[in-house]
Amino acid sequence: MTEPCSWFDRTEQLALTLTRWPSVTATPDEAAFGPRLRDLLASWPYFEAHPDHLWLSPIPGSDASNVCALVAGTDPDTVLLTGHYDTVSTAPYGALQPLATEPHALLDALLAQLDRDDLTAAEVLARADLRSGDFLPGRGLLDMKAGLAAGLAVMERYAARPAHDRRGHLLLIASPDEEATSSGARHAAQVLPGLTAARGLRVRLGLNLDATSAAGDGQDGRAVYLGSVGKLLITALMVGRPTHAGYPFDGTSAALMAAELLRRAEGHPDLADHAHGAAAPPPICLTVQDDRTHYDVTTPAAVWCAFNVLTHRRSPAEVLAQFETLAHQAADAARRTFSDRAARASSPSAPGLAVQRTLIVTAADLRAHATERAGEARVRALEAATPPGPDPLQASRRLTHGLLTLAGLEGPLIVLGLGSLHYPHVHLEDAPGGAAVRAWVEDECAAFARLTGHVIGIRPYFAGISDVSFFGQVPSAGTQDVVARQTVHPAHVSPPREDGLKFPVLNVGPWGRDYHQKLERVHRPYAFGTLPRLLCHLSVTARPAGLA
Repeated sequence: MTEPCSWFDRTEQLALTLTRWPSVTATPDEAAFGPRLRDLLASWPYFEAHPDHLWLSPIPGSDASNVCALVAGTDPDTVLLTGHYDTVSTAPYGALQPLATEPHALLDALLAQLDRDDLTAAEVLARADLRSGDFLPGRGLLDMKAGLAAGLAVMERYAARPAHDRRGHLLLIASPDEEATSSGARHAAQVLPGLTAARGLRVRLGLNLDATSAAGDGQDGRAVYLGSVGKLLITALMVGRPTHAGYPFDGTSAALMAAELLRRAEGHPDLADHAHGAAAPPPICLTVQDDRTHYDVTTPAAVWCAFNVLTHRRSPAEVLAQFETLAHQAADAARRTFSDRAARASSPSAPGLAVQRTLIVTAADLRAHATERAGEARVRALEAATPPGPDPLQASRRLTHGLLTLAGLEGPLIVLGLGSLHYPHVHLEDAPGGAAVRAWVEDECAAFARLTGHVIGIRPYFAGISDVSFFGQVPSAGTQDVVARQTVHPAHVSPPREDGLKFPVLNVGPWGRDYHQKLERVHRPYAFGTLPRLLCHLSVTARPAGLA
């Protein structure tokens, strides 16, 4: 048998090939990527001999497909390798956009641009990285085609073994749309129970291949992540009572209510979720906009806000309750402030303002009011007439306004809801047998360090929103109920299968810097040399057959 080329050479070769295939989310290039990857794998001897072990799984409502590849073993124990192939836009590269997916040409062009004295600190670091030869730029090379390439290199080498020397199965699922709504991963989770039953597989472990960012020498990025943060998008529509700007105290300021809510929530460390010795980033506002469509001197009737909330342990119900408390505080503070200022301005409106209490309602409350007043049919017709994307926040904003009209509610009030897809948090120690899995991870990382000299850290949470949220777990019925009732747009609810597979999932991917940016770059020695060997150790050599 021909000696395979080195891990580094083959993984880099695969990574460069994948990167040169553009695949920006929701473009024809993304749709074309799946068939191109399928065709590449079809040329491997294993899949030439076993064409039924390689297939495309189309995503409902999309032109893109999951790419599924199975290297069979002699027993049912299976390790799932998964990663996404879509990327964010190449627009940040500006004049260099034609080179965004040509890493070596882009390297030369970036170094030429960075050959000047007026650099920012980030650019100085990028120049040093790129000059060192240890980093390579390119849109999607870090996030996350280098990780996908490492998984493919493991699959290829495993497939080259004699059949009797392959005990467990390796199943690769490469997915589109992670950068938008994770429709690829969600669809994969839906079809996994049927797939595994039909092919006699028993998934023991999932390895997501997503990338992370690290400072300094990158030691924080050389890691196995035991969990992934969850995400909720809390929306808040502040509805005031508009008034002519010449008579400011005749109304109620939606803008002031929004400002008070922002002041209480924006980046507040007391609101950060904690679990397993780690703190999630605190809430941060993603959008603030009023409802006006033309200029006049009337104060805005409503202001729309949305907060990105990351979770380690808190449930959607707990997060929503937390924001209900903040909304009450913000409304009371705004009322007191406006009443005091009206009195100081000797406004005759001041006495009335003192009793203007603000109603706080949730998306479920608003839908119930609208249904009671206008009927279920009109509510459903409004939902059907409100397209859900591609911007979920704008869809949720339009639907909230529409429901408010149907409900006949007037300000001052604040409507709280969930404005987009819920990404559940996941941590293996929260799952049955999780402590044993962690002990196995620690033992195998130590064994890998002894074998290779490469120290691999163990981190509690992968900080980026990832497809890990949809694999290996089934959220509780209570959580699913809250999400279904409180998500503004029903199209943003993705209920899991009740018989969904449960298995431990880790994130093990490359590291680099500035992903999603013009200077996105991957650390070559780790991504192409260490990472595929680590993945092979965890998925093949260590054989996690005892994990349940």
